[in-house]
Parts: sequence; structure tokens; C-alpha cells
Amino acid sequence: MTPKGDTGTGTRARGNGRALPRTPVTLADVAREAGVSVATASFVLSGRAGSRSSGSPETKAKVRAAAEALHYVPNRTAQAMRTGRGGGVVLALGTLADPWGVSLARQVRSDALPHELSTLILADERWYEYLQGASADSAFITSVDFGADGPEKVRRLAETTSSGIVAFTTQMEPENFDVISSSPLEAVRSAYQKLRSRHDRVHLMMPYAFDPASDVRVPRRAQVFLDAAAEHGDGPPEQLVRPTLPGRRETYRASMEWLGGEDPPSAVVCFTGYQAVALQTAAQNLGVPVPDGLEIISIGDIPEEAQFYGPISYYGVTDVFERISEVVVGRALDRSEHPGRRHVFEWEFFAGDSTRADT
Repeated sequence: MTPKGDTGTGTRARGNGRALPRTPVTLADVAREAGVSVATASFVLSGRAGSRSSGSPETKAKVRAAAEALHYVPNRTAQAMRTGRGGGVVLALGTLADPWGVSLARQVRSDALPHELSTLILADERWYEYLQGASADSAFITSVDFGADGPEKVRRLAETTSSGIVAFTTQMEPENFDVISSSPLEAVRSAYQKLRSRHDRVHLMMPYAFDPASDVRVPRRAQVFLDAAAEHGDGPPEQLVRPTLPGRRETYRASMEWLGGEDPPSAVVCFTGYQAVALQTAAQNLGVPVPDGLEIISIGDIPEEAQFYGPISYYGVTDVFERISEVVVGRALDRSEHPGRRHVFEWEFFAGDSTRADT
């Protein structure tokens, strides 16, 4: 008899060599093969192997060997319904083009694996649709503030799914989900002012289409930049903002065209880290001296391994990847009922080789 709550699939042949229909491999079969109880096998194979109930390292090895020999595949949906655990952390990053997201995923993976949690990356903006039908231990959503319905979608997910939600937002307070609040807006203003003190004109490079006369919502970073420019009497907006297609290659191509054109910039605030890297690389290839001929400031951390020609100056958060990972993985491990928590990450300036020393 198959125990209630059995969580796996697989097939096996029965019947003294006769060709009979293949039947599913159950958790009870794995337990029998390993010589352990069904409960112990369940603990080992459900992502709870850190529990004392899962036995010694030798017992865990025997259970995993039996599962592999029998081609047992856990049913994650049934497992999540029974244990409240999905066995994984979801990072809704929206894109893989930004080294920031790649570095975060690497850190989360490193912190999650010792707890037998897998890391899944969503590289598009369909996080709401995916998480409605997924069973994740925790989900980190980065683009909450990018759409008008982002906050409401987060609330609905927190109410209707078992996933522990961590929202990256400056617009929301925690409810029954955690909030990481880390606003770059003051950093944008500060970056503009820092460069404007040495240049007659400062530009913004951003990976979005820009038409100030249209009804398309201007990203908040861009609006803060334009507000700071207006305070200095600078404009018009369409001459200060340099839009590019998203992606490092597209940004690099646009940077080569811009820097090699008739009116190249001398000071640029970059919307993201990967844009700053692309602009710096283009300057290097065209022989534009940085920082004497071109100063660059990134809004957002730039992983060291993503930089090729010296460290780029940026506004960011100290130990940002470790701190976000601590919150997200912690939420996956602590599934007890508790009010959401608010984690505030303050931004500061990190001077690199792409800006002159402040005087």
C-alpha cells in the first residue's frame, strides 16, 4: 500500500521478466531500498535534510543512493502542499543583461545550497503569473515599482500563495511580506550635482525609450535627473537624456556612436552598472581619456569581475549582495507566521577611476 502523501514519480517493471505495465516508484520504495523509515526518506528528499529527523550523513547518503538507483523523482507540488516548502528561492530579476543581477544570483546560490535550496531566476517580467502557480520557499521581486499595478500584485501574491515574498520597493511598507527599501533617487541627484560642478552639461544614459512629449511614464530615476538639471537651468530634456536599447552589446554600440559623433559628452550618469561598463569600454576603444576627457558615474553597484579598465565610480550599497541574500534566504528558511519586516539599505558614493578627485 502506498502511504498517503507519497511525493514521487518514476517507473519500474514487475513480474518475473514478463512485460507488464510500469508502475510509479514511490517514496516507500526508496525507504525500503535504503532500509529507513518513510519519514526519514521524506526528510532527506524534501529539502529538510538539515533536520535531526533525517538521520546521520551515512543515512542521507543511503537514501539519495536508493532514490538515484530507482530513478525516483520528487513531486514538488505535492511536497509543497504537505510540507509548506517548495525547495527553492526565486529571483525575479527581469533580465540577465545586468551584472548586478548575476552577482546577486551567485550570492544567493552560495547561501542557499547549504540548506538544500535551489535558486531559480526569472529573466522576464512575468513574475506575477509564474508565482501564482509556483511553490517557492521565497521570492525576491525587483521590479515592483516599475509598473502601476506592481504593489497590488505583490499584495495578492502574499495573500494567495505559500511563497515568502520579499519586495524590492520604495513605495510599499511591509504587510505580510518583507520589504527591502533602497532608493537611488537621492543618489541620482547627488551624481548630477557632483558632475555639474565640473562640467557645463551632464547627460543621463538610460536603457529606455525617451520622449518627453509622449504620455509614456518617465522612470523615476530619469525624472529626478531632469528635475536636478532644471534647478540649474539646464535643458531641454531631450538633449540631456541618451536612450539606448537594453543590453550590454546595444549600449556599447550606442556608446561608440555617441562618443565618436560630432557632440560627444564629457560627463555621464549611467542608469545602470552595465551601461557604465559599456560606455567605459567604448571610450577605451576610441581613445577617449577617462576621467580627463569623460567622467562616468554609475547608479548601482558594479561587480569587480564585470569591470575591464579600472574601477568605475558608482553610488551603491555596502555589501549589497550579501545583505539581500541574507534577507531572501532567511525568509525561505523561516516560514513561521510573522509580520513583514522592512530592511532599509542606504546609498553612498564609491569613488573609482572614472571620476576626478573632488576639489
